[in-house]
Amino acid sequence: MSSKNWLSWIKGNDKEIVQLLEKQSSNLSKATNYLVELVLESQEKEISKEKVSLIKELEHDSDNITHSLFTTLFQTFVTTLDREDIAGLASAIDQVLDYTEGIADRFLLFDMRNPTAYMVNLSQILNSASKEIHSITNILNHPKKVSDLLPHCNSLKKYEQQADSIYRRAIADLFKTNDNAIEVIKFKEIYEIFESSLDKCQDVADIGENIVLKYG
Repeated sequence: MSSKNWLSWIKGNDKEIVQLLEKQSSNLSKATNYLVELVLESQEKEISKEKVSLIKELEHDSDNITHSLFTTLFQTFVTTLDREDIAGLASAIDQVLDYTEGIADRFLLFDMRNPTAYMVNLSQILNSASKEIHSITNILNHPKKVSDLLPHCNSLKKYEQQADSIYRRAIADLFKTNDNAIEVIKFKEIYEIFESSLDKCQDVADIGENIVLKYG
């Protein structure tokens, strides 16, 4: 299918599916906004239980959206976008939101009053990446040309590379400067979840590129 004819596939259940993807990514963007605020605020005051609850609500809503999306996908005999691409996007976005909720939950559980600059930076990168994901689903829902996906896919890959570099420095610094075994375990777990979340963001970029190759 050429880019010229790409607009024609948005119809019927396909339209409902991409609308669910866009809603799911909107939840992700909101959740990572709350996460940045939570991490920054935790440097000066108690962990915001309210923000943790808001993130949990968004994650729970995303689970329901994912269930609805897969139900609709199962009931749709033919989809113009490959089923594996649709399912891959839904799963990857849902997992990023799961990781976001996991980070917030650990901040509360571990009473993280001393987040590192690495954690602040990683939360901001995750938030920026989530906005790129939302842009990708927005393009799928309001398509002009499929190649419009590429700049957002490229940005996601850059964010993943930045996060990977920060993760390596953070782990190296943690073992060099911290002799508190319990803190090392807590910090390392949070860094690892951040890194996993950005890996899933790159999965979204890879799927976006596949869509461009198939329909561009």
